[in-house]
Amino acid sequence: MTEEIEQTKYQISDSELAQLKAYESIIEHGLKTFTEVGSALMDIRDKRLYRADYETFEDYCRERWSMSRFYAHRIIEAASITTNLLPIGNIIPRTESQARPLASLEPDEEREVWQRVITSVPETEITAARVQKAVDEYKQKPYVSYNSGNNEWYTPAEYIYAARDVMGSIDLDPASSELANKTVNADTYYTAEDDGLTKEWFGHVWMNPPYSSDLIGKFADKLISHYQNGDIEEAIVLVNNATETNWFQTLLEKCLAVCFLKRRVKFIDTEGNPSGAPLQGQAILYFGNKPACFGERFKEFGVILYHDC
Repeated sequence: MTEEIEQTKYQISDSELAQLKAYESIIEHGLKTFTEVGSALMDIRDKRLYRADYETFEDYCRERWSMSRFYAHRIIEAASITTNLLPIGNIIPRTESQARPLASLEPDEEREVWQRVITSVPETEITAARVQKAVDEYKQKPYVSYNSGNNEWYTPAEYIYAARDVMGSIDLDPASSELANKTVNADTYYTAEDDGLTKEWFGHVWMNPPYSSDLIGKFADKLISHYQNGDIEEAIVLVNNATETNWFQTLLEKCLAVCFLKRRVKFIDTEGNPSGAPLQGQAILYFGNKPACFGERFKEFGVILYHDC
């Protein structure tokens, strides 16, 4: 029985073998463009077409092509970026190095920055350095940072819905506004004028705290204090992934689970419009007795880690 299972595990069909040969032909003979090579490698990886002769994709890249897994994934990523840019027009990155700077952006941002590049210089003058400069300039637009001093950034609805699914209700949002609460729909919310730091916190809490450095630590400390005192039953907190700060380390130490988001959050501005994504990534931390429920609901947003109890 074991031999039959092992044999089936590494067997591929005739059609899959034909696909593999076609893709390898592109890689071996073509290397026409990094887009074609990257797309071929992506399909080989995702469909596991290498499994007849190799245990892992890394083994396949190294032994078949003398290519590191890191380099293969860089080519795949560049091909994915180029595919994302196709709706703009016929001018696309000519080399992997031209596409690479765009990898730090979201898909819609990739198109926006590339549009700026192709409208600012002739195609023959597009270089990796010019693309990198355009990316750097794009990132200089206003953004959310833990020390930016801007406190009015509201949470997109998808994260609120997920938080409500986990906790069942949102009794309190201690750092909110009338506009923000149209989405959060907390039973009680405190505005900047109310000064949530002077109020009692209780029940099921959602918190997207102020992002100025002189306030966020105070909100983190107050949340931990009320949670440890039993005033707060559950809390879900959205913050920048500022692992170098004391307040983040305090939250991380006390939470039962954390979701490190795979995409930067596009917060809502004071006019109710999506803002530019922050330069930092974000994390959502869970406090309460249902970390597994949190993990199951939030895993679509990123990687879940659980605190050892």
